[in-house]
Amino acid sequence: MRTLELAAMAAALTLAGAAHAQVSGNPAPSAPPPPPEIRSPDTRDFDFNRMRDEVAGRAAGPTRSLRPVPVTPEDVTPGSDVRDSKGVVIGSIERVGMGYAVIVSPGGKIEVEFASLAKNNKGLLINMPKAKFDAIVAGSHKPAN
Repeated sequence: MRTLELAAMAAALTLAGAAHAQVSGNPAPSAPPPPPEIRSPDTRDFDFNRMRDEVAGRAAGPTRSLRPVPVTPEDVTPGSDVRDSKGVVIGSIERVGMGYAVIVSPGGKIEVEFASLAKNNKGLLINMPKAKFDAIVAGSHKPAN
């Protein structure tokens, strides 16, 4: 008896769902789905060129941003202070070469590529704490055995 009641209830629920799914009248035809985006090599080149121009369009000099942004070669000038990732001054730029700068600190000098530097509203930054920078500078002055 219990099995018969469960079977009847299951059949009623199954048929009720199908009955509610039926629509009376003529529904409006739906629009076809949009075609998938097709990217050609030309659009990829266009996107690359646009991004390159945006990066190249960054102005040299101070920024109002709190977040670090990449430096341009014009940003790296002799005498500029360089801060660590926490904002502590670790040294200053002694001289600038083609794609690198020499940072002088109380512990010594070290060459750093422009790609390792950034800038924010406080000036030039390097993405490492002062202790690590000092350890690298100290390690570069060890005598060779």
